Amino acid sequence: MRIPVTRARLAVALIGPAVAVGLSFGAGQAQASTGAPASGVTWHKLFAINGWATASQVEYGAPSWAVKGGVVYLSGAVSRAGGSSRLFAVLPPQARPAHKMWITVYTVNDSTGTVAIDTNGKMSAYSTPAGDSAGFTSLAGVSFPARSMAQHKVSLLNGWHSEQSAWSSGDPSYVVSGGVVYLSGSLATSGSSDHFATLPRAARPKSVEYITVYTYDDTFGTVQIDPNGTASAYSGSADSFTSLAGVSYPVASAASHKIPLQSGWHSEQGVWGSGDPAYAVSGGVVHLSGSLATSGSNDFCGTLPAGARPRHYLYLKVYTYGSTVGTLQIDPDGAMFAYGPVFSKAAKFTSLAAISYPASS
Repeated sequence: MRIPVTRARLAVALIGPAVAVGLSFGAGQAQASTGAPASGVTWHKLFAINGWATASQVEYGAPSWAVKGGVVYLSGAVSRAGGSSRLFAVLPPQARPAHKMWITVYTVNDSTGTVAIDTNGKMSAYSTPAGDSAGFTSLAGVSFPARSMAQHKVSLLNGWHSEQSAWSSGDPSYVVSGGVVYLSGSLATSGSSDHFATLPRAARPKSVEYITVYTYDDTFGTVQIDPNGTASAYSGSADSFTSLAGVSYPVASAASHKIPLQSGWHSEQGVWGSGDPAYAVSGGVVHLSGSLATSGSNDFCGTLPAGARPRHYLYLKVYTYGSTVGTLQIDPDGAMFAYGPVFSKAAKFTSLAAISYPASS
């Protein structure tokens, strides 16, 4: 398997200890300053606090935030050189969510971590193993509706209920902005059905979406959304708590362009109905979709065209076969790599669902 230099560097970048916790937040403060507009998105610096700092501005980008069309985007990466606080920054009022959120992110050593964002803007990072989030936490690909954006409640089915009253994490909701569906809120069930809702036509995808999400007690499960609107949650501790924060995908009518695959990788649309690997660019924001697999051992799977390439190295957590969690790495030259802690899972099925990032990330 090809090991890019940047990934090898991350594997040894562990810095100091961290303590993983579930649904909790710390305290602190930060500021924001305006940056120059790029590719339709205006970035603002996110000031790290409590011993946290930019992981590497050159390779991964400085921690930043932007708001466009009512959607908040994050970029860059952070690490902690000292101390033990999980609180690494505070978003300004215009970039804060309406409810608490737990969003799955990449942490060092190809592990899976969580960024928790409170309504007061406080942002915390943690992981299992505990020290991985301190070594490196990627903010790439994180997006969510700002609190100013009106959302529509999702009608729950089969015994599923909102967890807003328990965790202040919002009722399950959706909004459509710029041809992209954004989900939010949280839910749980004491029943046995994983079918929790049927989304309205306006919020349905073109193909089956397999998306990794945060579930109860620092575990990670799956939200599956079918073209007929059937929405299901399973694996991890989905029945105890499933977060819909950070879930987004293009509407069924959205135009897209196929990604040419390489190194023996091929589309899994014919097997799972999960779409051909594709990209779309709208207002400077890149949206990926589809699925892929390989019978080979090379994790280099394709190259994005110039207009869909990021400025920095992006490390994005994705769904891989059997409700496992893998990684999609995108380099500034457009090279894409699909892998995971167990490469055979990524090779058997890697989903590109719910991946979006400003091209200036």
